[in-house]
Amino acid sequence: MPENNVQTMPAAANAKKIISLGLILFTVTAITGVILGMVHEITLEPIRQTQARLKNEALAGALPEADAFAPIALAENVDPVIKDVIKDVQEARAGGNGAGYCVTVTPKGYAGVVEIVVGITDEGHLRGIRILSQSETPGLGAKSANPEFFGQYDNKDAPKLTVVKSAPSEPDQIQAISGATITSNGVTSGVNAALSYWRRHLAPGATGVDDIGAVSGASIPEEGA
Repeated sequence: MPENNVQTMPAAANAKKIISLGLILFTVTAITGVILGMVHEITLEPIRQTQARLKNEALAGALPEADAFAPIALAENVDPVIKDVIKDVQEARAGGNGAGYCVTVTPKGYAGVVEIVVGITDEGHLRGIRILSQSETPGLGAKSANPEFFGQYDNKDAPKLTVVKSAPSEPDQIQAISGATITSNGVTSGVNAALSYWRRHLAPGATGVDDIGAVSGASIPEEGA
């Protein structure tokens, strides 16, 4: 056999092997992609259903008198500071009559966004809040999702809330979570934003102006998570 043929055959065999391995890799990748796509489609609807259930539970908890909720469009010309944290607004009804609004806000906490549903009556009273999602520090800011903390917002008749370290002495005060004033201030600023949005755009005769002032809830130095 000629010497040049001896050298060419191994090269041809290697090329064939590379092509074969490439086809195998392509096939495996394609099959994996199909499987992942199927898994995504299979799990997508249960995830949506879970999210919808949690949202409905939060709406009912924030405004328990209501028996139906319907999303409404956000107002035009919303103040940028408020618009940054308003996610959606739901009109609440009870027995076919208006029962107030639930405003979902997403203020920044310590570790990330805290998603809160804020229930406001037709008279502008804060009925209650529910923490829909949060990623705060376990044992500190994560306590914002505990009733011991968010229950402080129930039935508040103050137009703007503030955060204090000690036990509240005024009706507009919220006691901070120990070691987690950043989270406490974040939640309260979100609630204040919802109340301000109601006064500006949902209250009877609303003109888009809020005379109360800033929406911040910070009143003490921030520390912890």
